Amino acid sequence: MKKVIENLISQLDKNLPPIESSYLSLINKIDFKIDEDFVLFMREFNGAEGFLNNDSFILIWNIDDIIALNPYFLDVKACVSLFFFGSDGSNLGYAFDKKNGTVVAIDFLEIMEKEPEIVGENFESFLLKFANNRS
Repeated sequence: MKKVIENLISQLDKNLPPIESSYLSLINKIDFKIDEDFVLFMREFNGAEGFLNNDSFILIWNIDDIIALNPYFLDVKACVSLFFFGSDGSNLGYAFDKKNGTVVAIDFLEIMEKEPEIVGENFESFLLKFANNRS
């Protein structure tokens, strides 16, 4: 894993590594070109949660939750192209856009009314955005 990512996640409460069968289930669930840094993160920590700065709480789901929650809504067309991996601990979900690999955010309550907002070109830039967001 990149040193930048290790530094960014140093303040998060990280989970223990997943068991091999869970990790392989995640790999089998991924049906698009995903960011390798995210895969390495999941391999090592199986999710995490905490504040990236004073204002930015992040919850990166564990593998079992990722598998169970994708697609997030079975009957919502927009969910087909999104691979959810976490949230802000409330109603804002984070996902990879399967079409281009960017990280997007979308309010779970508005998923049928609004388009996802790009919040990172990859996992690293996603973490950087929230770590540097001091608003």
